[in-house]
Amino acid sequence: MTAALSLYLDLVRFVAATVVLLSHFAYTRISGGEYLIFRRFGADAVIVFFVLSGYVIAYVSAERERTLCEYAINRFARLYSVVLPALIATVIFDQMGRVLDPALYDGWWYKDSEALWRFLASLLFVNELWFASIRPFSNGPYWSLGYEFWYYALYGACFYYGGRTRAVFVTLIALVAGPKILVLLPAWLIGVWTYRFNRSQQVSVPIGWVLFLSPILIYSFIKASEIDIAARLATMAVIGPDFAMSKLKHSDEFLMNHLYAILVALNFIGMRAISRSLDRIHPWIERPIRYWAGLTFSIYLLHYPVLHFFAALYGGERSEPLTQILILSSTFAAIVVIGGFTERKKHLLRRVLDRIARGLSPKLHPRLDDWP
Repeated sequence: MTAALSLYLDLVRFVAATVVLLSHFAYTRISGGEYLIFRRFGADAVIVFFVLSGYVIAYVSAERERTLCEYAINRFARLYSVVLPALIATVIFDQMGRVLDPALYDGWWYKDSEALWRFLASLLFVNELWFASIRPFSNGPYWSLGYEFWYYALYGACFYYGGRTRAVFVTLIALVAGPKILVLLPAWLIGVWTYRFNRSQQVSVPIGWVLFLSPILIYSFIKASEIDIAARLATMAVIGPDFAMSKLKHSDEFLMNHLYAILVALNFIGMRAISRSLDRIHPWIERPIRYWAGLTFSIYLLHYPVLHFFAALYGGERSEPLTQILILSSTFAAIVVIGGFTERKKHLLRRVLDRIARGLSPKLHPRLDDWP
């Protein structure tokens, strides 16, 4: 992977997380309803994350993680370094926010019945199995973790096993995950395919520019012409609005989701082609991108409960520019502080998990002392 492509993927990661944040900031209850246009882009940004996830998982499994144990340790370290603190923070921020402004939490966006089960289901990534959709309090964006965890499991079974063992594990995992999660699996696998294409194929620079820019233009046309809205309505007309909204839930726009995944893949292939001439990157560009990219998981998992808390704290007229600035800036500041103790410390959890794994089965995988 070239330095320019790596930096670009980090930039895309941060932009996607910010778009998701702004799509939730746009809710009337948080910002007064002046930015509802951002609501049209939040779900699309999650698909960008899926493609990125598939790309990165394919990369690390091919280049770094030599065994299934190494693969599992890294996935759990990456997830739980942020997931557990984020769930605890969600409970704390929600409780403080409800004290300040109970009415702000009176709606579909906040669920607290059977609180312990909500917490555990989310912690164990069983929150989106089959047609369930268990919301961890106000943390709506958490749903995608209930998808990605099972994509990690499926890929691990496919990559590190073969023959009948692979078929058995893949079948069992798919049966546990259920159709709702599997519907969006192709979008994630497109990311895997994109990495493998970039690794084995060369695209010329002129074609690279076309592949890099055309998905942006096509996506802009889709949004401007509202093709995405028409596609969603057509899907609901075929499969029924009740099934789409109550059963598929976050997978109800699967047609456009897969088209967006293809556009993202083409963009990445194009960037790979043109990145060969962009490897000399000035540090003043690279450093801030790397810094914020290192916080994207925290931005994604923390922003919704934090936004609600600061909306409750500042109260008043939320359409006032000063209030909106305070809510946004305070949200980012809180995420930076919390992220410094979570996402940036994932290497510590990885080492703990490695020691545990070596203690349980020393022959299961090599020592990690020489890891890059």
